[in-house]
Amino acid sequence: MALVEASAGQACASCSSRGSCSLVAGERKRRLWMMNGAGARPGDSVEFSISPRAVVGMSLLLYALPVVLLVAGIAAGVAAAPRLGMDADTAAAAFGAAAFGISYAIIKLSSACMAGRKSSRPVMIRVSGKDTEE
Repeated sequence: MALVEASAGQACASCSSRGSCSLVAGERKRRLWMMNGAGARPGDSVEFSISPRAVVGMSLLLYALPVVLLVAGIAAGVAAAPRLGMDADTAAAAFGAAAFGISYAIIKLSSACMAGRKSSRPVMIRVSGKDTEE
């Protein structure tokens, strides 16, 4: 296994989320564990890829699920308000907030499952540059 630091690259330039991505906006590096199939050594630059299917799945989980559950929670709150003797707006806010919170619990559990799947892991393709400090 190798710990790889990833920074915003050329692929980020064409990404529609580049303005909101913490990697680009904050110029922070992300650390990713991956199998060292290319024989990289500390300080080497490497190229890696992540399955497009995994990226889409993670994006839906992180972005769509909270919104869907928030809207469903609001709708459930409005529907349940008369039976609970609550104001519709108060019930909508309470149910929406609860559903939104539940979405993050689901994300936490799902991300642990996804991390264990081989298909969701980044794959080191090749060493693209050697360490020049030696």
